[in-house]
Amino acid sequence: MESLQQTAVRVLGPLLDAQPLSPGKVAFAWTIAAGPALSRASTPTWTPDGTLRIRARDAVWRTELQRARPMVTERLSHLLGPSAVRRIIITE
Repeated sequence: MESLQQTAVRVLGPLLDAQPLSPGKVAFAWTIAAGPALSRASTPTWTPDGTLRIRARDAVWRTELQRARPMVTERLSHLLGPSAVRRIIITE
């Protein structure tokens, strides 16, 4: 059985492809890719050079974001394309 998170990434990817790359699109993709808990505990900021800065609510959430980075990066790649987010910087 496929999880809701996996289904969302699979279904929303083609829909997002039709939209131009923008900070709003990346923030939306972050919410889907990170999931409810991580997205509530963080604030994404994207720049056109491909840098995604994630500000964690505190040190504990920063650690959780670091642990989840590979999974979230893969989901972002599916949602936005492989070159949209080139670097992720996680701060507190």
